[in-house]
Amino acid sequence: MDLSSLLEFILQYLAVAGVYSLLAISMNVEYGWAGIPNFGKAAFMAVGGAVAAVIATQIGPMLFLGIEGAVPGTLEFFGRYNGEILPAYSQNPLATWGVFILSAIVGGAIAALLGVLFTYPAVRLREDYLAIALLMSAQLIWIVLRTVKPIMGGTMSLILPSPDFKCIAAAIVGGTPPKILVEAIRTGFIWLLVLGYLLYVEKLMGSPFGRKLRIVRDDEVAAEAYGKNVVRARLEAMVVGSFLAGVAGAVYALIHLRSVNPDNYLPDITFMVLTMVLVGGVGNNIGSVVGGMVIALVDRLGYMIGTTLAMSYGVSWGGYLNYLVYGVAIILAIFFRPQGLIPEKPVKTPAWKVYVELTGRRPSFIQPIWTRIKRGVGRVRSRAQESA
Repeated sequence: MDLSSLLEFILQYLAVAGVYSLLAISMNVEYGWAGIPNFGKAAFMAVGGAVAAVIATQIGPMLFLGIEGAVPGTLEFFGRYNGEILPAYSQNPLATWGVFILSAIVGGAIAALLGVLFTYPAVRLREDYLAIALLMSAQLIWIVLRTVKPIMGGTMSLILPSPDFKCIAAAIVGGTPPKILVEAIRTGFIWLLVLGYLLYVEKLMGSPFGRKLRIVRDDEVAAEAYGKNVVRARLEAMVVGSFLAGVAGAVYALIHLRSVNPDNYLPDITFMVLTMVLVGGVGNNIGSVVGGMVIALVDRLGYMIGTTLAMSYGVSWGGYLNYLVYGVAIILAIFFRPQGLIPEKPVKTPAWKVYVELTGRRPSFIQPIWTRIKRGVGRVRSRAQESA
């Protein structure tokens, strides 16, 4: 492998890891902070991709190009779309950015709305029933996207106008930019979005809203005793997580893949994202990003090794090697590192700071386990001496 191929592989890996990190952060809001096992995460990501397809083919041409759009699934679609609309996008870089921004906003909003609609009927039930309801909702959306051709064109892949990063690269080098620079800027933009996600969610989770989600996750009875509306808190968490997933779906379709297909949003994406959160650390946003990077690397390497085994040696299960690795990763994380690579950190409220200033130590509930055991043994000994 020469240097250019190595750089291309690294950029592809970082781009995939960035998209997965966006999804992992959104899953962490729902599962890590609110305790909602969202087994329908792929559906809300698919909503972002579907909205991107509709805007790029039908709405975007009228808004940004001044020409009539084309409806996927019709006889004249590919002739008009490939022969007129896509060339017009290539000549108008600002139009491609308009499609992306509008797709991200509308896709996130529709995903948030569907998150409430799918969650509300089962939100009062136990977590396992809620997980089943969300999984079935994801399958419903996937079937609709495959069968209703005016959305994505059915099962055929649809090329989308990606935001133009070539102009940015050309402005940097002052001429025709190399392809590797364009891809580096594209990957950097994805990670800029990851940074934005992190800053937003960290600020949100450190607010009273985040502490409310945490107490709902840990003890619903205590949350209700403190006057917290458990149902509303879970719905609010689904709104935030689904919106972030919808935006990530638009990024995945328009910036990373630059195409869309319903089969890009199969349920295995949901469990892959859940694996990222479990491996990285439930309740820790930085851990979600680390988990996304680890699983993305495993996914890329597993796909390459599995494809080689299947094509060169005729191993029938080679193409499913990465799925086997996901299952093993979940089992190992649960048994040997249930808190993840980066455990959840406590929320430092004003009361926390006052306690530390007065006592000079952290609250006992987050002391290392050996310190708590040592103190417990000391209390038992002191009581035994007093009774003697």
